[in-house]
Amino acid sequence: MRAAFSEYYSPTDDEYQAILTAGTIVLDANVLLAPYKLGADARKQTFSILESLRDRLWIPYQAAWEFFENRPNVIAGEDKVYQGLLKPLTDAITKIESHFDTLNGHPVVTDEERVKIMRHIEDAVSSVHRLSGGRDGRLEDALQVDLVLQQWEGILAGRLGEQPSDEVRVEREKIAEQRYLNKIPPGYLDSEKEFNKYGDALLWMDLMEKVRAAPGPVLMITNDVKEDWYRRQSGRTIGPRVELVREMATVGGQYYQQRLAAFLQRAARVVDKNVSEESLEAISRTSEGVERTLLNRLVHEISLIESDVTISQPIPNNGPAPDLIVTTHQGIVGIEFKNYASKITSRDIDYVEQMFSNYPMDGFLLVSSGAVSPVATRTVVQAAGRKRIAARVVEINDFHSPDAIAQSFLSLLNQMRGHGINKNWRY
Repeated sequence: MRAAFSEYYSPTDDEYQAILTAGTIVLDANVLLAPYKLGADARKQTFSILESLRDRLWIPYQAAWEFFENRPNVIAGEDKVYQGLLKPLTDAITKIESHFDTLNGHPVVTDEERVKIMRHIEDAVSSVHRLSGGRDGRLEDALQVDLVLQQWEGILAGRLGEQPSDEVRVEREKIAEQRYLNKIPPGYLDSEKEFNKYGDALLWMDLMEKVRAAPGPVLMITNDVKEDWYRRQSGRTIGPRVELVREMATVGGQYYQQRLAAFLQRAARVVDKNVSEESLEAISRTSEGVERTLLNRLVHEISLIESDVTISQPIPNNGPAPDLIVTTHQGIVGIEFKNYASKITSRDIDYVEQMFSNYPMDGFLLVSSGAVSPVATRTVVQAAGRKRIAARVVEINDFHSPDAIAQSFLSLLNQMRGHGINKNWRY
């Protein structure tokens, strides 16, 4: 059986050790970015194991390019908190100034009092700008003195693939377009992306050329958990797509694939290094495809529940925006995702009320891949209540499965339908 259907099997311990000692270990861009999201211990353990295997590592040019393209965004983090602080203050300045214009000559609100009041608000705005400016300064410093990048440079010296010529890239993009049309993995689930939609296919072609020139065992480490990379069963990844294994075999490669956390857990035993359970948990949360997979699958589930819906991903302009806006017959629903290793607190979602003001909605669903504190849940419910918005919070233990989210979304629609979009409702 194994000889006839080897593409469905995971490597034995002996085969795995052979990969780590004589094969090629390929790191995707999301793996290169993962250390920026880790604490000191998890980062140290990750680099320690990879340092032990440095002679086997190889980076496709496409992966390195994506790393440098996305690195500033990963270092900078999200801007929702700053947006949530700044916009109500600037709105307040406009409203108060307009109100002051109606009070000219008022015996209590003198010009001197007016200046004092405005100065306090402007001081608050300046404080937020200093916070944001400090963040920008820290970003600039981090980009100039980047300890993570320095470690990668040491480990990956001489391990980078060659840049394809412009002619080769154009030809590969034409091939990628046809592969996507025929649903040939990897990458076809990115076909609607506006930027770098052929990135996964180009990376795969980089790797195919590498193995064609030097056949042997290949281990691809990628945190992209979409179904155009991994086989899925009951919401869990169970190995690489068999098409990838078969295609790599045509150029002499014995292919296998893992997420970073799974790789570190198994490789640590081979190289006799330590990686703690706490670090593995933190590393597993760096999978950049987790939220994207949830979004893609949730869109599908919502379409099954409500056939006539419009789903969009708003771009934040004047403040925090939800991850998804879903327009249904019952009204507009905003959906926000949280993928934190630690419990969600009220501080993590203190921007939601400003979001409700920026994006009119009738229902709101907060989805968390981990625990949400009772105070945070109450914060969401109370903020929504002040805006007469139906709201639900859902925790999902298996955050690759959309079932719990879909059920909560359906319950939210029923709540909106039962009480009326703009009528009183209860939780």
